[in-house]
Amino acid sequence: QRSCKWFQRGDGTARFQFHSAKVGDAFHASRMIDYNEDWLFSTIFRLDGSVALRSTLFAFPAAMFSLLLMYLDDFVEDFRENLGIAMLASSQIWNASTVVLVFLLGFRARQGLARFWEGTGLLHQMRGEWFDTVSNCVTFSISARPSKPDEVMRFRHTLVRLMSLCHGSALEEISGDVAELRVIDVMGLDAPTLHHLWECSEVHQFNRVEVCLHLLQTLITKALDDGVLKIPPPILSRVYQTISRGFVNLLNTKKITDTKFPYPFAQIIALFLLLHLIMSPALITASVPHKVFAPILTFLAVFSMFALNFISIELENPFGLDANDLPLTHFQKEMNDCLLMLLHPNTDLVSGLDPKVMLDFKELYEEINPTDPSASSKRGKRLWSVRELAKVANDDGEEGDPAGSEVPSPVMPAVVPTAPAPPEPPKTPKVEDILPMLAKNMDDFNQSLKQWTTTLQSQVSDANKAYKVLSGCSERIPRLLQEAEALTNGHETKPGWESALVNIT
Repeated sequence: QRSCKWFQRGDGTARFQFHSAKVGDAFHASRMIDYNEDWLFSTIFRLDGSVALRSTLFAFPAAMFSLLLMYLDDFVEDFRENLGIAMLASSQIWNASTVVLVFLLGFRARQGLARFWEGTGLLHQMRGEWFDTVSNCVTFSISARPSKPDEVMRFRHTLVRLMSLCHGSALEEISGDVAELRVIDVMGLDAPTLHHLWECSEVHQFNRVEVCLHLLQTLITKALDDGVLKIPPPILSRVYQTISRGFVNLLNTKKITDTKFPYPFAQIIALFLLLHLIMSPALITASVPHKVFAPILTFLAVFSMFALNFISIELENPFGLDANDLPLTHFQKEMNDCLLMLLHPNTDLVSGLDPKVMLDFKELYEEINPTDPSASSKRGKRLWSVRELAKVANDDGEEGDPAGSEVPSPVMPAVVPTAPAPPEPPKTPKVEDILPMLAKNMDDFNQSLKQWTTTLQSQVSDANKAYKVLSGCSERIPRLLQEAEALTNGHETKPGWESALVNIT
């Protein structure tokens, strides 16, 4: 898998130029942020993909301006009255402008989030439709494989390469050609195809995705005429429908990239943000005349508005290489993996049943819903990983009769040596031997977890008790201080004051 761009050599033939370093940079740069909100401070202080720095560039000067106004009040008499700030503080102008700004920012944030989710949904639908196209064609060519193995294999490999190139070109197009994605061995295509791709893209400036889709439909139609696809034409029409629906999803995705947020809304939002930036320091310092709290409140007010606006801008176009953009390289890798799966040697495998399979409905129902869960057999527990399933299948094949009988033969070999047999090599443990050990380990783990939970609960209970004791002491300390002050001031000591102090403590 390599990334490439076509260019023309001096002799006029089409060749490809590879960008390995740039591809690696794009691969890492376009990876979406993976975060965990369980850790509060790591989420707050992470700078990658954050809008905090850009918002701080506007909020910090506003906070400093509010602090300057507080010091000018100390050095210049009637400074606010002369500028009319006190009159503005008592009016509703700032409140009204803030309400309008919040409404506009909320509207933009909703639109941006809707575009973000619509974009990722359309990309997944496009990949699903185009994978269904290739999967159907591979399935339809199974019948022709015994008679035309070479033609079927070449058809599948050509189909997979063209679809990988088509999907990668689609993602590059919606990203504005800022991402260079990896495709499956595009150099495996023949020279006429490569030259046609280069000429349509570089000379005539045709849409690369449309060129690839037309090549795919031409390839599928040719395979039907050559007998590689042995399927009735009405059923094959489903393939053309999935190609069309995938392309429609791509066009709907381009609608997001081609249509920006309306400029009048952006202009009004920018105007109200500027007013908010200028008026917030003056009005907050008039309401909160404190040299510490006034700058802090000004910073938070301005920071929140600008942060919400920058978040909306990040969400409006989720295709690119920014930290908050959709992971286009991940989408292309998923598509490549799906296509490579269709070229696996066992792709044409037809699933069957084990010779010892249960075909009776009552037995099968009892196996899935046993009255005694401890008495269920191992056949009802085959919900393991693929590796364990493959191991069980190999074990069952070794234990079964080579002739295909349903019951394995229990007869031992006829020739038994009279001399003491040498020690047998260690046998590979079977799944039925491992399962009890695994169950025991799980029980031990559950018991340890319960003990740890009990210990933690007791520690929390002790901490609560200690907190209550400290709270009681904090309530008794003022009374003790009063009694001590009374003793030091020489007041008459009432009889029984020692017992009173004991009761207080």
